[in-house]
Amino acid sequence: MLREALTYPVRGENAEETLLVGAILAVAVGLLARLGVLAVLALAPAVVLAGYALAVLRTTAESSGGSSATADAPPRFGGFRALAVDGVRALAVAFAYLLVPAAALAVTVGGANAGGRPENFATTTFVFAAGTVVLFVSLSFAYLLPASLAGVARAGRLSAALDRGRLRRTAGDVRYFVGWVAALLVGGVAVVALGSLAALGRVGEVVALAVGFYAAVVVARLLGRGISG
Repeated sequence: MLREALTYPVRGENAEETLLVGAILAVAVGLLARLGVLAVLALAPAVVLAGYALAVLRTTAESSGGSSATADAPPRFGGFRALAVDGVRALAVAFAYLLVPAAALAVTVGGANAGGRPENFATTTFVFAAGTVVLFVSLSFAYLLPASLAGVARAGRLSAALDRGRLRRTAGDVRYFVGWVAALLVGGVAVVALGSLAALGRVGEVVALAVGFYAAVVVARLLGRGISG
């Protein structure tokens, strides 16, 4: 699964074009995000990229698992309006799923600040216990998020994200768990590696953003492969 996903972005006759467009959009997000009050302009390419990731998730989940480059290649960047609509759906679902862990984290930090000095035993115990709870809550929501996105990608409507039957079937599948863990590991390694590359300077940052698109496609592929069938 992992080896196949790592080579997936370069498969197909249009791989170079797809990677170039994706890299340009990813770099545009990073550069536009630096414009202060005009950083909102970064939302446009970010939404398209989110839509493309959803397209990868959908085509992978619906594929027959063909191994040839032409039978199971990444989707092309076509129909930017449709990609934008899918991107809005994906970001809306992601925001909803991240809202609860973010709120739990805010309550934990607020309680720690109100509890006294850091060396206070009661405060330390509270921070440790609450932090553990927040960690498990965050992991739970992170585990269900790709399953919800897959439902939205397949059905083409936001309500599919709340389909409990679909979520139970997908999240309870061993293949989904394996794909999710693999995607988590690849994503974690990519964040560390690309973060180190970006720290080298402006050129390193641009390269990291471009390569980040490749990593995002690999992660989406792994998640979709866990949902396929």
